[in-house]
Amino acid sequence: MSQHPEDPAATVSTPTSAPTEATDLPAGTTGEAETAPEITPVLTPSQAKRANQTLKGMIISVVLTVAVALPIIFINPASKAETYRQPVDISAVASQAAADAVFTPWAPALPEGDYVNFARWLTGNIDGIKYWEFGVVTHDDKFVWVRQTGDVNPSWLATVTDNAVPAGEHLVDGVAWELRKKDKSQVLLSTIGTSTIVLSSESGIETLEALARLATAQVQGS
Repeated sequence: MSQHPEDPAATVSTPTSAPTEATDLPAGTTGEAETAPEITPVLTPSQAKRANQTLKGMIISVVLTVAVALPIIFINPASKAETYRQPVDISAVASQAAADAVFTPWAPALPEGDYVNFARWLTGNIDGIKYWEFGVVTHDDKFVWVRQTGDVNPSWLATVTDNAVPAGEHLVDGVAWELRKKDKSQVLLSTIGTSTIVLSSESGIETLEALARLATAQVQGS
């Protein structure tokens, strides 16, 4: 007897016939998965009613919003340049201030296109000094702050010029003005007649000079 039993013979399967041919497909098919037909959703009567009510509600909301907005638009028209132009009758205000002033408050006759946008008489704000002030807007939208008083001191000057530093003398058509500067701001001040005029602006020395000429011509002797 053999010590090692023999391995059983390997079974080999032999095809007995040719591979089965593919089954014929029905006419009109390609063999690919067919696309499912598109389904159009159909709303029930109650769903259609709710959708219709929602649409009506949106339309009503839009109509109400427009109805509320239109009157506001008509009452408040779009802003124009003229809207911000609010000239002040400086002669009328100066006449009122004159009753309490020891000098004649200056109401300048300005060039065409320039105007005064505010004017007021102040009492007791700084060291008890009373003074007249107004703002001039030029035709090219530059601004000059004008102050005039008959009783000036260093404290008042420092306050109204925002502590601008003296920068020497500046001549305007031969008339001497004191020049002060701080950052972009420039100040011209001079005693004309019985009062001191202080002109302040961030619009350049030429803008100040134009008003200084008017002050020299119109305030002298007032």
